[in-house]
Amino acid sequence: MGSRHDNRHQQTETTVKRENLINRRNFLKMSVKAGGGALALSAIPIQLMGADEVTEEEPLAQAMGYRKDATTVDTAKFPKRAGDAGATQFCNNCALFAGGAGDATAPCSIFQNRPVQGKGWCNAWVAKS
Repeated sequence: MGSRHDNRHQQTETTVKRENLINRRNFLKMSVKAGGGALALSAIPIQLMGADEVTEEEPLAQAMGYRKDATTVDTAKFPKRAGDAGATQFCNNCALFAGGAGDATAPCSIFQNRPVQGKGWCNAWVAKS
């Protein structure tokens, strides 16, 4: 009778170990999936996660002459925006603007991919090719 009891105890131990192994396996699978999920989240554009739009009061924006409305740029201070050529310069036709010509806002690489106004302007403006 003692050996049957020992046999059952060994079977129970084996079953418990097998269940633990499955749980460990599942844990590892879930960890890999969670890591992949975190990686995927990091690829979401920052404007979709509610990043604040660049304001004219920020130090970098002031240094770059950023204005939400390009027509209000001080052309004496930023002559690049002056004249007929400057009059056509807007964030939405700049190479650093991640959106299209019709987008009201989109990320700008100058401002760590935070949204800027499509009708805005800054001194880093470069024509889209």
